[in-house]
Amino acid sequence: MTRLYQAVLRDPAAPISIRLRRTFSEWVERKGFPPPGAARAMVEAEAGRARLTMERRGDCGRYTLDEPHGEGHLRTRVTYTESVPGMTGWVIVTVDRHEGREPERQRREPYRRGRREPERRERREPAVVSVPGFLPAYLRTARISDGGIQVEDGPVVLDEEGMERFVPVMTEPRRRMPILVLSVDPQNPEAVRARADYLAGAVTGAGLVVRLADLRAQNRFNKAMGKELGVFGGGIRTYLAPFDPAEERHPRRHPPMGAAMIRDQGDAALDRIAVGAVGDTVHREFPADVQRTLHVVYRVLAGRADLGEIAEAARPPAKTDSAREELRRRMMAMTRRPAPAPAGETGGTGGTGGTGAVSAGRQGPPPSEKAAVITENAVITENTEKKETGKNEETGENVRNGQALSGGGAPLSGVEEIAQVVADMVVKELRGDLDTALGLATSSQASAGDLAGVLRELHTLRAHLSGLRDIVAERRGETPLANGGGDPPAADTGSLREEYRLLTEEYAEAVTSARKLTERVRWLEGRLAAAGQPVYGVPEETPVFEPASLVAVLIEARESLRHIVVGDTDGAAARLDLDHPAQSRTWAAKAWDSLRALEDFARARSGGEFSGGFYEWCSHGSSGRLTIPTGMLSMRESKSVVTRAKFSDRRTFAVPPEVNPGGQVLMESHVKLRPVGYPAPRMYFHDDSGGATGKIWIGYLGEHLPNTRTN
Repeated sequence: MTRLYQAVLRDPAAPISIRLRRTFSEWVERKGFPPPGAARAMVEAEAGRARLTMERRGDCGRYTLDEPHGEGHLRTRVTYTESVPGMTGWVIVTVDRHEGREPERQRREPYRRGRREPERRERREPAVVSVPGFLPAYLRTARISDGGIQVEDGPVVLDEEGMERFVPVMTEPRRRMPILVLSVDPQNPEAVRARADYLAGAVTGAGLVVRLADLRAQNRFNKAMGKELGVFGGGIRTYLAPFDPAEERHPRRHPPMGAAMIRDQGDAALDRIAVGAVGDTVHREFPADVQRTLHVVYRVLAGRADLGEIAEAARPPAKTDSAREELRRRMMAMTRRPAPAPAGETGGTGGTGGTGAVSAGRQGPPPSEKAAVITENAVITENTEKKETGKNEETGENVRNGQALSGGGAPLSGVEEIAQVVADMVVKELRGDLDTALGLATSSQASAGDLAGVLRELHTLRAHLSGLRDIVAERRGETPLANGGGDPPAADTGSLREEYRLLTEEYAEAVTSARKLTERVRWLEGRLAAAGQPVYGVPEETPVFEPASLVAVLIEARESLRHIVVGDTDGAAARLDLDHPAQSRTWAAKAWDSLRALEDFARARSGGEFSGGFYEWCSHGSSGRLTIPTGMLSMRESKSVVTRAKFSDRRTFAVPPEVNPGGQVLMESHVKLRPVGYPAPRMYFHDDSGGATGKIWIGYLGEHLPNTRTN
């Protein structure tokens, strides 16, 4: 499936359903469908090979039209919900192209060994899709907007007087759709009007077409844009979002097309402009409130949720503490210690699951107060008023003074010992994270960039503390960080251990240096191609991200890779960072390379530039394409793993309903960050780059998951 069109429209005029249903019904009637009954909650009809479904439930609804298209079909889908407190009603319109299925043998051919590779499929240019015919009529029914600007059903003519009102529209931070500006063509003014009408019809709902009225308007517009961002001589320029002419460093990001090319190629040139504009909006993420409510609308339509849940989901999340207060709270929580027991306290005995009595003459805080040793998500409490003696009702183990006795009588760690374990591990494993975060937080000249750095460090610290909690829970009564967290078994002398450690650190440094050099070469090649002259010695325009840990990689991927969505796997990644600090830097480098290659692949595939899978992408690499060695890839799991629930369940991870209505999917494809040995980290992913979301979904990054060869 390939998404060809997407529009997110805000409609404040209630009710949406009446106007939307009327205009949509008129459109499908022209296609041969019978008039849908306005009183019916569910309409299903067929006209030739086309099929129509219209459903509504309360204040939300969904229309789906499937029409034959070549060997597959086109699916137009309209989903809407009315306004609720805190959110303006929205309408999502999408057009997807579903290709015909290939024969099973042909689809499996590239993965069979010992056979000649099939010929590469010819690259197809994205098709120009007609905008759903009901949209212009629907846009005329109310003042409908997208990202803070009004959506028009035709071109807008901009004169000199309207320039002051229009420039803020272009720089509106909430703007999502591109703006196509047509300049004046002194040779043929009528041709510009015709081009504006053509483009407006091709991008309705997904773009705004603006035609400059005359040379005075054009001159004033270009003065506001600056010399590198103007448009003139009958040319057309597409201004993508976000946009600020005062801070734009890459003018070519807003592609122009000259009048000569438009005259020579005619409608084909205009089609290229329209495809570029619509393609920019196709895979844009939905606004936050739409993301929160969309899955609830799906559940309401399926009868699994109430209408009231839409309003609940529309409420913005509560504001979190400031970065400094958050850091202070976590530091204080980690350093708090139990209050000493007052002198003269006597213990008592209790029945099963009971507690001892407190001496009558005791002085101290009221019985409700407790001292705590707190990690990120774990709280170990000790009542300062009483000691517990008895049995644990769940396990049946003897309990005395907060310590559980194992069957063999060996006591596990008490509160004080666990506190010492936490302190030792924080000093040994999180020293760098804490120093960086505290340094940023205590800066007297903190700027917006510093605050972003604080938040990044807090995210890393949060994941590491969560992993630390799990390790402490497992190692109660054991020596912290036994066996060095990944060092080789002890030898007769310490020389082998020290040599191994040094070699591991040197290898990690070599990997980092190689990455920086690779990025440098790639940047220089781009500059040489653009400038046609040597540019050695010029500093890079953007800093290269150097992955220091797996958790840092996940945080960076969430912030900078727009085609990658990382699931809830921070805990598993943090455990690798803490248990294997020497190797985690090397694994982080491989994970970052893999995520960047997946991002490059997803961008190309979702944009129609590549039609194969990620294995083909890497095996047929070309210059300028980010790939990883195919030896690191495994696109399938063994039959014994897939068919046995205890193994397949561990490889099933959450995805949104657009990817799978069930909310989760078995992820077989994975990247091997270390091919063999222990712990042999793996990164599991699901490829939906050619699907509804156009993204790669990362389900897991952590230790090797269980299979038939693991204990």
